[in-house]
Amino acid sequence: MSKTLRYTLVGEGFAEYQFIPAYMAWAAAQTGDLQIVKSNIQIPITKNSSVSKVLQEAAKLCNQSFADTRNPCDLFLAGIDLDKPDFTDDLEYHAERIRELKEKMGKVYRQYEDRTVLYVPVQAIDCWVWYVQHKATANSLESTGKGDTKKAVYGSNNPDRQRIEKVVREAAAQADFAKLAKQSRSFAHFHKQVNDFLEHYKTSST
Repeated sequence: MSKTLRYTLVGEGFAEYQFIPAYMAWAAAQTGDLQIVKSNIQIPITKNSSVSKVLQEAAKLCNQSFADTRNPCDLFLAGIDLDKPDFTDDLEYHAERIRELKEKMGKVYRQYEDRTVLYVPVQAIDCWVWYVQHKATANSLESTGKGDTKKAVYGSNNPDRQRIEKVVREAAAQADFAKLAKQSRSFAHFHKQVNDFLEHYKTSST
């Protein structure tokens, strides 16, 4: 009998809610007989969210996810964009951004650390989508500014929600996520955390 993993996703834009669920479904499939379900707990996405909104709401939504007695979550995902390149050897700026999110979540993060995965795309998640679309060489796209990246990915540097969701959904459907982990160091950081959690979850007792 397959196990079911329920997770919450908190992100700052429309693209995250198309790209990351597709990745999570793929990652779960790689581990074998594991069903995955995204909860309805999230920042309302009637309009694009923001870094400040994620930082403000992440702790509350994390606590809500695990405190739900009817449908408790097994995993909490939250992320914000780096909004700049990071060519340091150890992804120092990326690490600083992760720390910022951890600090904003405070004691809630510490309480649920073993069930929480934080992600920070270098520049923006659009960069991950761009790698998928164009099969670019490793770490070759992060020096491009966010506006130019959006134009390359969406055909406009100010795409509307419908355009973003369509483009990202199509890109994610054909994505080689294993290759993306070799193209983007920030995605590799996220991928390793998710993979480690899923392997542990699969083998843990029900």
